[in-house]
Amino acid sequence: MDLKAVKEASRQQLIACAAAAATNGRDLLDDAELLSDAARHPRAYSLAVLAVEEYGKAVSLLSLAVMPENLRAQAPVRRMLECHPMKQIGGLLLAVLPPSELGPAASLAAMPLTQLTQILDSMDAFVQDADRLKLRGLYVDMQRNARIRRPSEITKAEVSDEIGRARQVAASASLLCDSGVIDRLADPPAEAIELAGTLVSALAETEDDCSPDTAAAIALRATRELKERLAAAAKPATPAGPKR
Repeated sequence: MDLKAVKEASRQQLIACAAAAATNGRDLLDDAELLSDAARHPRAYSLAVLAVEEYGKAVSLLSLAVMPENLRAQAPVRRMLECHPMKQIGGLLLAVLPPSELGPAASLAAMPLTQLTQILDSMDAFVQDADRLKLRGLYVDMQRNARIRRPSEITKAEVSDEIGRARQVAASASLLCDSGVIDRLADPPAEAIELAGTLVSALAETEDDCSPDTAAAIALRATRELKERLAAAAKPATPAGPKR
């Protein structure tokens, strides 16, 4: 992806790209299901993981779309769009957030931090395993003691579990292709703009790596700061004292 073009794109162009990524995620999942039905389990697994990542890319593109231009200029676009664990966690979060007409940002703002922490902890371990198996589905590898690992070792059960997760993400992400939702994003809600700002802030203040635990920490930190900003904005203004 041309990262310079992403930074220079208009809001509508980024929203269109996000919708295209979501559509491609659905296509990747369809291909994974076809391969699974044909007992081509290794490639099916890899495509199912890639489907989740593509949905996560759509989430990142939407985050960039709602940002003011000056904030997008500071955003670490490469990390947002090319970090595989970050895209996986972004996609998986779609599947667990409670539905809201105001979008994922409002759902995150309403979720208790203790619940989000538990969800992200479980995702951390899963993403590490999924990324490893995604590569195993494509390549032969040699490990200690010259043990050869073959894609064919991926089991039908592992594929079934991963496709099931990808289906959950796809069901939640269908709104990304909804014309009504896309029209509303032309004038994004305050929660979405605030979340985009906290995400950039969290990315800037964490180590520049791409591990699953760092990606989970960024999501948690951005949500915590989102809650703090919204709470501060909701506080009534303190009346001024009498003039002397």
